[in-house]
Amino acid sequence: MKNTLWRQFISPLKALVRQSAHRFELTPETAVQSPCHASEICLETLNNWLQTRRVLSVENGFWQGQSLMLAIDAKRDLIWIDEIFPAQNTLNEGQPLQVSLRQGFERCYFTSTVVAIVDKPQGRMIALQLPSEIHRAPRRTHRRFTLPGPRFTAKVRAPGLHAESCQVINISAGGMRISLNGNLLKHYRAGVSLPFCRFVLGPDIFITCRATIKAAMLDKTAGRKTQVSLAFADIPLTQRQQIDAYLHRLEALRGERQVAVSA
Repeated sequence: MKNTLWRQFISPLKALVRQSAHRFELTPETAVQSPCHASEICLETLNNWLQTRRVLSVENGFWQGQSLMLAIDAKRDLIWIDEIFPAQNTLNEGQPLQVSLRQGFERCYFTSTVVAIVDKPQGRMIALQLPSEIHRAPRRTHRRFTLPGPRFTAKVRAPGLHAESCQVINISAGGMRISLNGNLLKHYRAGVSLPFCRFVLGPDIFITCRATIKAAMLDKTAGRKTQVSLAFADIPLTQRQQIDAYLHRLEALRGERQVAVSA
């Protein structure tokens, strides 16, 4: 019954994709100069994501969202995905995106380019260049936790700015996700190195280090806040082990649940 309802829901979307793909012609601005032909393994993986309706993570370094794959057009070297949630008003043709999926102990991902954005009454569809291969990497080696009790804060400084306080959303021995007041995407961009990051974790864990921004996005759900994912750059192994042991001990004592989806 569930599969029947899903087919009834998805069939009109697939038909709409086929109609749009048939009418869609690449312009010189959006034409792919060197079409990439996906390998059999790549197509097999994408088809599996399509058939199993896997929720994909979509990001561009400044924001992160989720989407579903709607169709694969191998003849035109295109894949079609559903509207990204939360909606990204800054999405444009020619913009690079990274699409990923966590499977077991691996993170499968590919980088592609937005070829076309089609707005229809049924919703927005996004055409991406079909990737030639899908990369695989180990999942995060450190678990991330949300600390119980009062709001946990830290101090960070981006190049050219003064140090400012931020709220820690979750943390691990390898990094943390923070929230800063206001729209600071201009200063906190993926790949930027932060010369200063400081926080106190427990009575005897004082950390001062550098950090690298892995991703950043603007959160409008509760005012304008910038969420930033950081990877610690120069914490010694002994301190990482100290942080990890503290978080696991705190989880055992407080019964707090692990963060299911990390930053």
